[in-house]
Amino acid sequence: MKKQQFFALLASPLFVALNAASAFADDIVPHGADAPAQKTFFQVLRETAPLILICYAVFYFLVIRPQDRKAKAQKALLESLKKGESVVTSSGIVGRVAGSEGAFVTLEIAPNVRIKIETSHVARREKEESKAAA
Repeated sequence: MKKQQFFALLASPLFVALNAASAFADDIVPHGADAPAQKTFFQVLRETAPLILICYAVFYFLVIRPQDRKAKAQKALLESLKKGESVVTSSGIVGRVAGSEGAFVTLEIAPNVRIKIETSHVARREKEESKAAA
């Protein structure tokens, strides 16, 4: 009975596949004098540098450049704020600029109701269309 189990194991597809894989692996990976020389750092760098440069270029044009443009536009908006302009904050509060003191802006959100917020929280100017609708 033990011999039959042994032959059944030998005939199993898993056993055949493992033996075939190990036999082919010996042919693929040479040992000793036939083994290829190990690549130097500069050879590896020369092979991978184009891929790294392509990834950086894609990242630059899809992430960094649009973010820089948006930051420049936001900075220009904050520098050009004038008293009486209607703005929207990052939290969605709509108000008119009542004054500016350094890093803070005072907004009038209702008659005789003023709040002081950081200048960086001014998201955009209120569009003319929303003024006409109100």
